[in-house]
Amino acid sequence: DEATQVPSGGRFKCGNMSKDSHYGSIVAGPQTSPRSTMASLKVVASVALLGAAVVLAVLIAGPSTSSLTMGTALMGTWTKQHGIGIDKEPYSAPMNLWMYWGPMTNKRFTDSGEHVRHVFKMGNIAGGEWRDPKFLHSLKGGLFNKLSSLCCTAMLFPPLEWDFLVVNPQQIIGQNIRAYVANGNTMIFTGGIISLEFINRYFYYQLEPADGNLDPGPFLRLPRFQGMTQEQHKVITDGTPSTEPAPKTLPQVGIEVTSVKKESLPSGTSVVYTSPYNSAVFLIKFCEAENPMNDPAAPLPPVKVLPRDCPIVAAQGRPCSCGNICYLGYDWRDAYPSRWDYALKSMVDVCSMVPPENANPSLLRQLAVVPEQSAEVMEKEEEETQANIEEKIKGPVEEAAAKEEEKERQADEGEKKEEVKETAAKEEEQEDIKEEVAKEVKAEMAAKEGEGEQGEEDKKAAAPVALSGKAKCVDCEGLEGFDEEEGCGPLCKLENLVGKLKA
Repeated sequence: DEATQVPSGGRFKCGNMSKDSHYGSIVAGPQTSPRSTMASLKVVASVALLGAAVVLAVLIAGPSTSSLTMGTALMGTWTKQHGIGIDKEPYSAPMNLWMYWGPMTNKRFTDSGEHVRHVFKMGNIAGGEWRDPKFLHSLKGGLFNKLSSLCCTAMLFPPLEWDFLVVNPQQIIGQNIRAYVANGNTMIFTGGIISLEFINRYFYYQLEPADGNLDPGPFLRLPRFQGMTQEQHKVITDGTPSTEPAPKTLPQVGIEVTSVKKESLPSGTSVVYTSPYNSAVFLIKFCEAENPMNDPAAPLPPVKVLPRDCPIVAAQGRPCSCGNICYLGYDWRDAYPSRWDYALKSMVDVCSMVPPENANPSLLRQLAVVPEQSAEVMEKEEEETQANIEEKIKGPVEEAAAKEEEKERQADEGEKKEEVKETAAKEEEQEDIKEEVAKEVKAEMAAKEGEGEQGEEDKKAAAPVALSGKAKCVDCEGLEGFDEEEGCGPLCKLENLVGKLKA
């Protein structure tokens, strides 16, 4: 084969053959046939057609999908992964929460007391007012006196607006207020000057409002809370199954938030929300212990102890008993829900927890809530107690009675012996008297018999004289023939004489 160089015109010679490049000639570059070109065009057309179909499908399916999504959202289906019924429970007030619903609370349907009540959904409408078994209507009654001696409840005070309790803090009502908190309970106060004055008067603090009674805020939640337990910390930062975490900031609503100077807070305070100089939400741990001057003969009320001094007091044999005083500065005059509602729920959960100082077993036994017993059980216990008391009293009484009976028996026996002796002595004396009388009578009879014989002899000797001249007896009327009776001795004659004299 002999090859020649391709000329510039695009033709070449191979032997004696010469072909045009447009009809199957071999040229110096890639050449495509009409068949391959048509195949390429078909592939491009297919891809374009498929892309158009996809775009059209997206355009057609887009509106229907968005409408379906919107429809499912409006229908309330389980598309959301967060909320009540999924990972949250509906909120209810804590079971140990009480609410002060007395003369100091503004209970009108559009005012602060009603707004706070609505947050916790307490009470039922009856007789034109809200009623609930856990409403406390007075701090002077027997119910609060009973609660002050028990443990583990929380008392929520709506803003104090209508009245103020004025009693001597040293008297029984003031002591009950402090004893309620110290027995492991909590008082939760909402904002206002009157609430601060109540705390200062009955708990002996010196809380001062912000300068000019105005702090523009906002109030930031601290990252950590000094003096709180880990469980309390988690309630604020993480929330509970029924509450959201506490808000990170709380606003000043006009002039309705009354904050307190941080420098006036007492020892044992946990600041929760703060501005640079003031605190709008805080918790005070209040403790009491037995008075060191206490005497069983003259008991004294307990004394306030700072939480930091509780270990020292416990080493002296006087363990502390503590509770919480919580304060939120908002006065809830605004009818609309706000972040303060969530903060109030979180603080109620936090403040309702019993302080660790009350974990002392001896204190828990004293502060344990005793369930109320039925009337039958109480009556049975009273009968058993009375029987035990009577049995205890009966033993000494029976012993004393037995001793008395023994003494009386011995005395009776002694008296009987004395009587027997006296009777025997009397009988002996009577026998002696009888013997003496018998001897005397015998002697007299013997003497009279001798005198009788002598008289007969004298009569015989004086008989002639009597016959010649018989003497007459003077004052002897009725005694004639007395000495002439025959067969009658001296005693017989004496008896006859006595009988005639009586006649």
